[in-house]
Amino acid sequence: MAASTATPIVNKLFATREEFQVALQNNYFYLELMLVIIAFLLAHLLAYAVRYRTNIYLQANPLQKIDKEFVTKPLRLLGPFLSLILLTLVKPLAIEYSRNSELTDAALEMCTFYIVAKAVLLIVRSRFIAWFIALVIMVIAVLNVSGFMNITAAYLKSISFELGSYKITMLNLINGIIILVVVLWIAGLLSRTLESYLRRSSALSYNARELTVKFFKIFIYFIALLIGLSVMGVDLTAFAVFGGALGVGIGLGLQKVTANFVSGITLLLEKSIRIGDLIEIAGSTGHIREMNIRYVLVETSDGRELLIPNEELTSSRVTNWSHSNEQARVEIKLTLEFDTDAKLAINHMLDAVKAHPRCIKNPAPTCWLREFSEIGMVFMLTFWIADVHEGRNTPQSDVMLTILDIFRRENIKFAIKK
Repeated sequence: MAASTATPIVNKLFATREEFQVALQNNYFYLELMLVIIAFLLAHLLAYAVRYRTNIYLQANPLQKIDKEFVTKPLRLLGPFLSLILLTLVKPLAIEYSRNSELTDAALEMCTFYIVAKAVLLIVRSRFIAWFIALVIMVIAVLNVSGFMNITAAYLKSISFELGSYKITMLNLINGIIILVVVLWIAGLLSRTLESYLRRSSALSYNARELTVKFFKIFIYFIALLIGLSVMGVDLTAFAVFGGALGVGIGLGLQKVTANFVSGITLLLEKSIRIGDLIEIAGSTGHIREMNIRYVLVETSDGRELLIPNEELTSSRVTNWSHSNEQARVEIKLTLEFDTDAKLAINHMLDAVKAHPRCIKNPAPTCWLREFSEIGMVFMLTFWIADVHEGRNTPQSDVMLTILDIFRRENIKFAIKK
């Protein structure tokens, strides 16, 4: 945005007390001021009329395919844009009738800066970032138009403090903070965009997508931090020593955190568990809902949410019921009296299993006579279900109830220890 020749309006019009008094006594100054004010008022009246008529039209004819804000938001910039156009038309008049255009040039530049700041407020979703950037833009606009930019920069540069062997000026600190906030916001925006894109992509597995997103987040925020510190005037070679000290600190004081971090990356790379898997660890069974760098969130059937450290998942024995497929085997163990017809009992048990809707044909259900105990014959009935996520307890209970009904009807007795 190039500054006009009349940018330092304060210096040109009011450089001295006498010039200030002369400007106030000059009719040309008031004429130009009147033209600028008329241009602003006319532009905003036209913009208000357009917005008013548009809102009435949209209320009578609601938009079907696009959101209403897609039309109403850009209209908020109509006033400043019309002001810019009218001020451009006013400038030749100001030069002809008031012999100068300092006020018009200043108004044009302020209007341009205002359009940029207003666009930021309308586009950026984060209110804090939007107002922060807009405020910075308007402060720069005021300083640039008034001619105080160099004076302010020199004053801020004269204020400094020492940080070890480094001298940091207030100007560098402010520039660094502004750039750091903006770069971190851009980093977060890029990170969310990449995350959204990768999670919609089917070319990569879930683990590869999560790993890429997490590494990208760490990398982009690290780069943003380095840029901010560099602008502040901090020598980045100091991070070589800091990095060594940080490594020692991680090795000694953050062993568990580091172990969980490395374990989390290992789990994502080797794909041993994934989101949605049904796992069993330390007597608890549940579905994996989240996989983070430090822990895995497991939701049990009774509604509990377990935060299991990644290190425990890599060092302990974990049963993954849905790792390679979602089929699961259900076992029923029962003991019958010795005078029971074993073959008939086996047939009845297989019939009970086959009648259940969740029992699959391949692998086929089986029933064995496993052993002779002190009280009777021990049988093991097994069958497979297609989806372990729907639970194993319900089909197991249903089959046991069916067997109980059949055995009562056929007068087959269970062995009971006396």
